[in-house]
Amino acid sequence: MSREGELRLAELYREERGSGAPLLLIHGNGANTLTWGRTFDDLAADRRVISFDRRGFGRSPGPPAARMSDHVADAAALLEELDAAPAAVLGWSAGGVVALGLAVERPDLVSSLILEEAAYALLRHPTRGGLRFSYRFDAARLRRDRRGSAQAVFDYALDYRDGGSQFDRFPAEWRATMFDSAEAMTAEGAQLRKPWPPRKSVAAISCPVTIITGCRSEPAFGAAARRLAKILPSARYVAVPNAGHGVHFDQPERFRDEVLAGI
Repeated sequence: MSREGELRLAELYREERGSGAPLLLIHGNGANTLTWGRTFDDLAADRRVISFDRRGFGRSPGPPAARMSDHVADAAALLEELDAAPAAVLGWSAGGVVALGLAVERPDLVSSLILEEAAYALLRHPTRGGLRFSYRFDAARLRRDRRGSAQAVFDYALDYRDGGSQFDRFPAEWRATMFDSAEAMTAEGAQLRKPWPPRKSVAAISCPVTIITGCRSEPAFGAAARRLAKILPSARYVAVPNAGHGVHFDQPERFRDEVLAGI
C-alpha cells in the first residue's frame, strides 16, 4: 500500500467489540458506525465485531471516495491491519455493494457475506419511487444543494412502502450525523447508478451468502434482493416482515438471529 493509503487508513474511524471470529460491518450511504444501533452489541455477544466509518462518512475525514472500489480497498486494508481475516462481512444498502466488491476482489478476506437490502443495480430497474428519486437528486445536485440531495436519498431509501418514514423514527443524533455526510452521500448516489461489481464477477462468489430484505421497504430493494438471489442461487434468502430498509432497526432480534445463522 502507498504511503498515502497508509495515512488514509490510519484516519478511518473504527470500533471493535466482543471476541471470537471476526465480523466486519459496512454501513450504507449516509450511515455510519452509530447507525448500527443495538445490533453492534447484539452481535458482539457472539463475535469480534468491527465497524468503521467509510471514507467521508461519520467520523472518518477526507473527501468522498472517487469510486466504490476505494471503499473495498479501505475495508481490505483494515481487515489486514487488524489481523481479522477471513471475516464474515455484513453490508447494509450501499455497504452491501462494498461487501460484494470485497468478496469479488479479495475473496481470501471473506468467510461469508450477509447482504442487508444491498443496493446492487438498484436504478437499472427503476420503480416509480426510483424515478422520483432520480429527478429530486439530480435537481439538488445541479443546484449544489448537498443537503437536498441527501434528503432525496433518505426519502427514497428509508420511506416505508405503506406510509411513514424510518428516517423520522431514527434518534435525533443519528439523523444529525447522517446529514453531516451529505457531500459523500451525493458522490456515492451518483456512483451507484452504474452496476458494480459486474454481474459475472458476483456470480463467481463462492463463500456462503445470506440475503436479507425488509417487507416494508421501497420495492426496488426487494427486487434487487431477488435479482441477487438469482445470480447467487445457493444464497440463503430471508424476507423479514414489518421491517423497512434498516431491517436491523425495525426487527433487531430477528436480524441478529439471521446474521448469526448466516455466518
